Amino acid sequence: MKRFLRTLALAGLAAASLSVQAQQTGLVRIEFQGPGGHSSSNYGRTSALHAAGRTAILMQQNLPAGSYLIMNLTGGNSVNSIASDGLIEVRLTAANAPAYQSLVAALTELANAGATAENNFRGVKVGDLTAGAPAWIRASVR
Repeated sequence: MKRFLRTLALAGLAAASLSVQAQQTGLVRIEFQGPGGHSSSNYGRTSALHAAGRTAILMQQNLPAGSYLIMNLTGGNSVNSIASDGLIEVRLTAANAPAYQSLVAALTELANAGATAENNFRGVKVGDLTAGAPAWIRASVR
């Protein structure tokens, strides 16, 4: 009986010394939209898929290791076209809700920076049109 009580007391002390943190995870979708086009007749247009790739590189350079996992990176609809759409699905992991919101805010900034980098590389600015459609890449995070 004494041994049982001693074991119970030690287990209670061990449990009391543990700190509990609520880890928060979630899936975030980053969508890129652009004009797209055929690769030969529209060469030089902005590519939503290139903007997604630029964003993935920025994520690697700027987000803490272990805080994200790229689950999916896709876009375009044929092999010889400039992608009019791009998608990155990211699993975020943070220690708590405020840290998670900080990661989402950082991810939003990086998505916009990736889109801006593609626009700058192609010499396109917000407001430019191509065939009546917006010529610049736009990013949205959900």
